[in-house]
Amino acid sequence: MPEPLQVIDGAFSGTDGKATRRAADEALRVLMTRHVVREYTDEPVTDAELDVLMQAMLAAPTASNRQAWAFVAVRERRMRRLLRAFAPGIIGLPSLIVAACFDRSRAARPEESERGGWDEGLLCVAMAVQNLLLASHALGLGGCPVASVRKDPVGALLGLPPHLEPVLVVPIGHPARPLEPSRRRDASEVIRHDVWSR
Repeated sequence: MPEPLQVIDGAFSGTDGKATRRAADEALRVLMTRHVVREYTDEPVTDAELDVLMQAMLAAPTASNRQAWAFVAVRERRMRRLLRAFAPGIIGLPSLIVAACFDRSRAARPEESERGGWDEGLLCVAMAVQNLLLASHALGLGGCPVASVRKDPVGALLGLPPHLEPVLVVPIGHPARPLEPSRRRDASEVIRHDVWSR
């Protein structure tokens, strides 16, 4: 496990500055060390872990506080196997699969949602899934968002009402091997300050 990242001295003040710094260092460590996990052990995700993961998703940012999301946590083995059949991006058999759904009944612009247009609610679902992945990593678990979802069969399998659209499925479990960082583009390629070019 990498050492916690060092936060700039003097960034925190008050009597609890050291505790705040430790918390910030740990949060940044989790952010910077999370990696995709696609291979899992058979160890189950516990009820306590599942509760933390679900609470983390619900703490995500949400446009206009619409919370246009819904989630189905699947731990039953047969259901996980069936879900995997309709989401080819799931490799192996994780202990938990979370179906992250867009709730069209809470869409910001219902007329656009009916035509399949963009809605900020989709972004909210993505942010909730990011929280799920970060919380998983903080608990020693791992996962990978999967967008290759056959929506109609997954909706039928999960008994979703028509206004809930599965957007992502997220396998979660205990990593079967050490985490390996993925190659990232150099910061100089993707970050500019103030303007992109003069």
